[in-house]
Amino acid sequence: MKSIVLCDDCAPERVLPLCEKYGLGIEIQGFYDPNGTEEAASIIEKYKAVLPENIEKHLHAPFWDLCLGSANKKIADVTRFYFDYAYDVAEKLGCESITVHQGYIPGTSWYNSWVNRSVPFWQKYFEDHPGTITVNMENLCEYDPSTFIGVVDGFGGGRLAVNLDIGHAHCNSKVPVLQWIEELGERIAYVHMHQNFGDRDSHLGLYDGNMPLKEVLEALEKHAPNAVWALENGLDYMEDSVKYLVDLGYISEK
Repeated sequence: MKSIVLCDDCAPERVLPLCEKYGLGIEIQGFYDPNGTEEAASIIEKYKAVLPENIEKHLHAPFWDLCLGSANKKIADVTRFYFDYAYDVAEKLGCESITVHQGYIPGTSWYNSWVNRSVPFWQKYFEDHPGTITVNMENLCEYDPSTFIGVVDGFGGGRLAVNLDIGHAHCNSKVPVLQWIEELGERIAYVHMHQNFGDRDSHLGLYDGNMPLKEVLEALEKHAPNAVWALENGLDYMEDSVKYLVDLGYISEK
C-alpha cells in the first residue's frame, strides 16, 4: 500500500484521529517558524505526548527567508543553522525525512551558479549528518524543475531528493504539473498534495480546484511510484480529501 501522510498544520490533534482511522502517517509542521527555535524543547514534548509510537513521521523544516544556494555566505550560513536544527528535531521525534525549501527565486541567480553553490552545501550537510534521515527540497516560486534536477543530479541522489508541491507548481510555475512530474521522475520522493485554481496558493481540498488531479496522480504512480504522498490541504478540507483518495482506491479504511 502506498505511503500516505497528513500534514498537521501545527495541530496534530486535528489529524491524528484520521491517521488512526485510515492507517496514515503524519507530517509534523510545528517547527516551520525560524523564530520558534527557543521553544523547540516544549514543542517536541507536545508531539511526543500525542504521537502514537509506531506512526510514520516526517518533518517540515523552518522556511521563512531561507536560501541554501545564496551567493551571500551569511545567508547560506543562517540557512544551514536552521537545517541543522531541523535535523536535530527530526532525530528526536524519529522522523524519516525532512522537507526544506531551497529558496530559489527565479531571476535572482544564474542556473549554473545556483547549482554550483547548492551541491557543496548538501555535501557538507550530509557529511555532518551521517544518519539515515533523508531531505526533500520543495518547490515554491520556481518556474520549472531545472534547479532541482541540477542539484539532485549534481549531488548524486541518495539522501537528497525532491518534494514536489503540486499546488505550488500549478499556481506559480510556467509549466504544467504533469511536465514537472515527467521531468523530475524518480527524483520525486515526496509530494505535497492540495488544490487551487491556478491563481494563488489556496490549499484547497483535493476535490476542488482546476488541476487535473486524477491525471496527476496517475502520472505520479507511473514516474515516481515510491514517493510518499502528503495531504497538505487546509485542515477543514482534510477528511474529505482523504475520502477522495479512498474513492480512487489509494487509501483503505483499517
